[in-house]
Amino acid sequence: MIKMTKVTKAYGNLKAIKDVDLTINNGEFVFIVGPSGAGKSTFIKLLLKEIEPSSGKININGLELTEMKRRDIPYYRRNIGVVFQDFRLLPDKTVFDNVAFAMEIVEASGREIRRQVPAVLAMVGLASKARAYPHELAGGEQQRVSLARALVNNPSLLIADEPTGNLDPVTAREIMKIINLVNYRGTTVIMATHAREIVNAMKKRVITFRKGSVVADRAKGEYFGEV
Repeated sequence: MIKMTKVTKAYGNLKAIKDVDLTINNGEFVFIVGPSGAGKSTFIKLLLKEIEPSSGKININGLELTEMKRRDIPYYRRNIGVVFQDFRLLPDKTVFDNVAFAMEIVEASGREIRRQVPAVLAMVGLASKARAYPHELAGGEQQRVSLARALVNNPSLLIADEPTGNLDPVTAREIMKIINLVNYRGTTVIMATHAREIVNAMKKRVITFRKGSVVADRAKGEYFGEV
């Protein structure tokens, strides 16, 4: 469970997040929407403990992030998969090695890597591309590699930051099918997006930010483009 209590993040006089109270239960699929500058990126950075709140509490699966020691942050992040808009693949590594890298970081054994990486590549439809390099792939395929890398360690939480932003509509729908399947299997999904069509088609919970505040929270809702 993710629980934010009166969370504010200020940069000088600017409050990027203001008095946010919300709870996200394990296994939920939640869209985070709102115009540019609404606070979506700050919200994600707080969950990843890339930044600290100016005030308030953030509790994730029983861990109080505001009290977490620096040395414990890498272990906390092992349970989180992250997918970005710009893929962030290692250009000199194959598809297999890009995904395996995420397992190497957590010191998985070679046997575990050889078993898990092909399985997750098959899940995202890239079993035949294991030995290809990122520059040999289309944009949608590169995003599938990024998604496989985020999922290979079986995270309890998947955070997707505009994962379809650079993709055509057909490819975007394919990526969303995979993410929806991951959620169906039990992973909590939090996705920040401007893609109104995707949000409205999925009929999941929608949390709307505006000027740092939560202005709407709809179960199985839609994104009306509040500004």
